[in-house]
Amino acid sequence: MPTAPGAGEAGVPTAVSAVASTEGDVLTVRMPPRLDLLVTVRNHVRGWLADHGVVLETARNIVMATDEAMTNAVQHRVRVDSAEGAVMLTVQAHSTAIVVTVADNGPWQLPVQGLPIDGGFNLPLLRVLADEVHLRHQDGRSTLVAHFPHRG
Repeated sequence: MPTAPGAGEAGVPTAVSAVASTEGDVLTVRMPPRLDLLVTVRNHVRGWLADHGVVLETARNIVMATDEAMTNAVQHRVRVDSAEGAVMLTVQAHSTAIVVTVADNGPWQLPVQGLPIDGGFNLPLLRVLADEVHLRHQDGRSTLVAHFPHRG
């Protein structure tokens, strides 16, 4: 994969940018694990959903769920080197669903039972907003896939 303008080593965006691209019915965002870039990601997702005729209520749910998933991908990584790796977002429009995939190539630190979790509403919120939510941790990679109805 060629390195995008503004990207650092191995195609990972520099600390000041999130690289977004659209190809037909797919939006792809690649960003370093930085919370301050999430406003840019939300704007990309919101615009892409509007371009694909997703009704406002569903679009709001998708943006909220995407932001929560991206926030978790950044916050819950084991911070061996927080500048390393990238968080990937893919949003796909299908005839009956919008499918959101959030993945990162860094290991996650799963919560220890009995200890409070800092941060947002996590999976319970995503499960309320989406029709289906799947989370997998495998081979040093965490992937969340959420399906939303495509109304509109």
